[in-house]
Amino acid sequence: MAIQEIANSIVGTIVEKCVNPILRQFQYLIFYKSNVQTLSDDIKILELKEAEVQQLVCQAKDNAEEIKPTVVDWLERVEDVKKDAHTISEGMETAKVNCLNIVRLPNLKSCYLLGRRAVKRTSVVEKLLGEGPFDQVGSIAPFEQMPLTESIPSLEKGLVSRMSTKKELMEALKQEKTSLMAICGMGGVGKTTLVKQIADQVKFEKLFDKVAMATLSQSPDMRNVQDQLAEQLGLKITEQTDLARAKRLYTRLTNSDERILVVLDDIWKELDLKSLGIPIKGECKSLKVILTSRFKDVCSGMRAEIFEVNVLRIEEAWHLFKEVAEISDDSALSGVAKQVAEECKGLPLAIVVVAKALKSNHTPESWDRALRQLQEYTIRELEGDEDLVFSRIKFSYDYLKSAEAKSLLLLCSLFPEDYSIPIECLVRYGKGLELFQDTENFEKCKRQSRLAG
Repeated sequence: MAIQEIANSIVGTIVEKCVNPILRQFQYLIFYKSNVQTLSDDIKILELKEAEVQQLVCQAKDNAEEIKPTVVDWLERVEDVKKDAHTISEGMETAKVNCLNIVRLPNLKSCYLLGRRAVKRTSVVEKLLGEGPFDQVGSIAPFEQMPLTESIPSLEKGLVSRMSTKKELMEALKQEKTSLMAICGMGGVGKTTLVKQIADQVKFEKLFDKVAMATLSQSPDMRNVQDQLAEQLGLKITEQTDLARAKRLYTRLTNSDERILVVLDDIWKELDLKSLGIPIKGECKSLKVILTSRFKDVCSGMRAEIFEVNVLRIEEAWHLFKEVAEISDDSALSGVAKQVAEECKGLPLAIVVVAKALKSNHTPESWDRALRQLQEYTIRELEGDEDLVFSRIKFSYDYLKSAEAKSLLLLCSLFPEDYSIPIECLVRYGKGLELFQDTENFEKCKRQSRLAG
């Protein structure tokens, strides 16, 4: 009995090692047509699966998701095996040879190779079918480094004082000892624009790995500030208590090898950065914080290094005004335009607002009338700098061409500062206040509100 088992084992091994491989080679030749047909059928199934995956990939891309490497690799392998299958199918036509120019007989070598390749490609196809389709093909991608400001070289070149301040701040950001900086200046002087330009430049120079910016304003919601920063850092704060939320943000900022720049825009009063979740000076060498504020004493109280931003010089103010209003030095309007620019007293916000309001007026009479209005405009309840800024904004309001546009602007002013106002809300409120009396339907209202905005 033992001898029989040994004999069976030896025979089985011989069959497995010698006979089966030889039979397999003959099968490649004998069944080459069916092998190629099986491959063709499986390819059709694979193409259906591929279409499903491609549809999921398109949906993921539309949702700004990053496609997983395994999915990308699967699609590439599918394309490769499809090309091979196509080549094998074309090879069927050349797998015959002429015999005495009468009949075409199979080319045994070609048939064998086709059958062999078809079997091997079929196994690859079956493996790919087992891997796809995928339930989830993408994941939320990190934010792209979208510029915060529009770079206009011709405009920036003329603002020498701004470029000088910007250069000083960039140098301070590169110093290890400097961790908390503040850009200070009166309202409308361009602090936010400057800090956004700095944020764009540090991204371009790869000085920091992440830049997170939040706006505080006069009555800040600290939870909203934390959420603004967290979202840009790829962090989810799910905690409910103030202390736990601060600890979560603090951990993200300190337990990382990334170089991070945090910008807190429009500070009105002293902040306890630690209670917000931002490390104080010296606690995290890879973190830098920039504040912007109208109040120098507030930033000094927070022990920030101060960088003051003043109004533009006369030549800089004129350069900015003519760029926005699209007026050249040799224009017939340049004389009165320079006087209009001077009435803005070097404040970039006032310059841009007035220049945009007058941009479409091309007659000397309209510019003379605008100059007289600017010289007479004042808001008695306000003093000094505030009067200058708000009176120029009122001037641009008066230059709006339609009553609907003026009403919509006033309606927008009722929303909280820095609030993203949905068009649908404006339309509903506008309809309720009868701002769209000449509009027949809801869709026309929406279009009108967009044009007025």
